[in-house]
Amino acid sequence: MTIVELIVSREIDAVIIFESANVIAFADHDPINFGHLLIAPTFPYENFIDVPELVFIEINEVVRDLYRRLDSKFNPDGISFIQNNGKFNDLGHYHLHIFPRFDGDKFGWQSSNLGIQNINDLRKSLEGL
Repeated sequence: MTIVELIVSREIDAVIIFESANVIAFADHDPINFGHLLIAPTFPYENFIDVPELVFIEINEVVRDLYRRLDSKFNPDGISFIQNNGKFNDLGHYHLHIFPRFDGDKFGWQSSNLGIQNINDLRKSLEGL
């Protein structure tokens, strides 16, 4: 069973913020900032592409509501979303992170050092997409 399934079945304790038959939202136990939440389907779809349309729609409705609630409660400088797939999905269960951001919170983006690309190289890299 995935960690999300264990939370849904109450075999692992979590701070649950929202739950329906299809979607659960709970606090990340190792948060970027307070208010860091995970939103996931209650069924263990592994990747973004696996989530059925109706469940995906509900997840996005929940995320919009949580965005408003996080914004109201924490008054952040911004709100970020992260969603990983494949070997970068460390839960093996689709989940979307949403968390408040603050100037100086030290959360950052580290690139692969490709650098600024020329527009023709970008076009060529995406040909046929």
